[in-house]
Amino acid sequence: YIIGDDQSKFVLNNKIKNAKVHLFDTNLVLCNDSNLDGNVLGLHSGTLSMVNNQAGVAALDTLTVTGDTNFVADVDLANSTMDRLTAATYGTHSGNLNVVGMNLLSDAPENREITEIYFAETGLKDNVTNSLPSGQWNLPENSHQTTFYTPIYKYNAVYDNREDGGYFLFTKGDKIIQPGGGTTSTGNASDAFNPAVMASPVAAQAGASATMNQTFNYAFQNADNFMNIPYLERVSMKMKNRYALSPTGDATDVGTFSPLFTKQDSSSVWVKPYASFENIPLKNGPKVSNTTYGTLVGFDSALTPMKRGWERVWTGYIGYNGASQRYSGVDSTQNGGLLGGTLTLYKGNFFNATTISAGATVAENTNMYGHENFTMLLAGIGNKTGYNFEFKEGKLILQPNMLLSYTFVNTFDYTNAAGVKIKSDPLNAIQLAPGLKVIGNLKGGWQPYASVNMVWNLLDKSDVTANSVKLPEMSIKPYVQYGVGVQKRFKDNCMAFGQAMIQNGGRNGVSLTAGFRWSLGKETKPIEKVQAPQSTQKTAQSTSIEKLKLTTQADLVQRANGGVYSSGEKKIVKQLTPTQKTALTKNSPNTTRTTMIGQLKRI
Repeated sequence: YIIGDDQSKFVLNNKIKNAKVHLFDTNLVLCNDSNLDGNVLGLHSGTLSMVNNQAGVAALDTLTVTGDTNFVADVDLANSTMDRLTAATYGTHSGNLNVVGMNLLSDAPENREITEIYFAETGLKDNVTNSLPSGQWNLPENSHQTTFYTPIYKYNAVYDNREDGGYFLFTKGDKIIQPGGGTTSTGNASDAFNPAVMASPVAAQAGASATMNQTFNYAFQNADNFMNIPYLERVSMKMKNRYALSPTGDATDVGTFSPLFTKQDSSSVWVKPYASFENIPLKNGPKVSNTTYGTLVGFDSALTPMKRGWERVWTGYIGYNGASQRYSGVDSTQNGGLLGGTLTLYKGNFFNATTISAGATVAENTNMYGHENFTMLLAGIGNKTGYNFEFKEGKLILQPNMLLSYTFVNTFDYTNAAGVKIKSDPLNAIQLAPGLKVIGNLKGGWQPYASVNMVWNLLDKSDVTANSVKLPEMSIKPYVQYGVGVQKRFKDNCMAFGQAMIQNGGRNGVSLTAGFRWSLGKETKPIEKVQAPQSTQKTAQSTSIEKLKLTTQADLVQRANGGVYSSGEKKIVKQLTPTQKTALTKNSPNTTRTTMIGQLKRI
């Protein structure tokens, strides 16, 4: 009598002769399939394992199954054999032999759709079952589909109770055996493979490629901030200590000060943490639960004039990036870093930004065989173009834009925990993402916005082999991305913002990001002089005001400058008093007001 519980184990290294063996509750392991040959075996409960990496037969004198007992067997698909029990005589069974596990020693030939293996004689066949999978298939009683694995492939197994005995039928995991015979396809090529060999293409698509795309989304910091601002505000920034006046005629409406830039210095540093939580149903691949996270830190140069009305800003950034995926019993994490640079060009309401980045990441996988590690090299280039259409003097901005990017991911070859050689060709992916952004400029420096993008991934199919067996070419399906954000200045040299974007389609989830921006440099000293004025000064009632058709606000400028005007293209600069500053705007961080008569006429 071999008695114990499910935590105990009885290992039989040698043969037993002329004995009656009864198994209760515990685990009995046969190191050789013939160790019980010629004996009486009573199975009452527990588990009988014949797994010893060879398929054989236990030829008993008598076999009786009096209670439900589990059975684990070696299976040789190439030779259509498996461990099994036979007996000269069978007792009266009152329980079932439930085949709960199979150790697959080999793969079935590629040209064989169904592999049939004889398992039970007529005296036992009616008392054999196989365990249920997570979802029950529409098959007859005692014929449930169960999943088993080799290091490369996944197989479905079904017990088929026939008149001449009991058989197990095996097909690749993307094929489902039908009760009437034949198979149907699941429609997903990756179902035929062990999830453990899919780590490289999944990590390249859902991890590395998604990380680079997040970088492209967030690397255009300067353009995203600067182009949220109305045109007149941007003119004032280019003129530094000058104001561009809003032409509304309201003496207190001089435009909303940007919460992203200061009038003193547009050079700045910024930090941008991000995270996304989503599931990705990869085309020809598994459905992946994916999380990406990281932080970008960057520096923007001052806005520099160029020829023909263009301005430029140089940006440098570094970043930490991480990602994790979970699918079909596999956990994968990646951690790495990158660095990059961006050139942003502006002209009027048009902008174009190009960024280049490169980095590396180390991946660690955990699967049914243990742990494994591999390294990926990342690089890419992205370009974002857009144009602002302003309404209501810049209080509402519509910005159509286009993001085009190329991503290169090279996964270095490695051997996984099951001893399979994984070889990956570089992944080359092109992403096309047209979008529309709606921006509001409110009082107090608040800038809420909403955006929507449609994302297509082109030429992004993976090319990976496992022991020279080609794995399915996976890719991310198109998806739509939409969400909202808000920006706000807290001090003259600091701002913060937050954004949430939702993805649906090829990616399903939410992406979150927030950020801070600090301007650099010291405030410029105020200027208090009149540059090349005319000899004749005129008062606020002068006919030259009518000639120049200055607005009410321009008249306020004249009064603030002590009634000094110039009839030519001369610049008038005057130190403002605190009372004058308050009259102009409560939010002004500046102490100097500069106007250009010619520019006022143009505005």
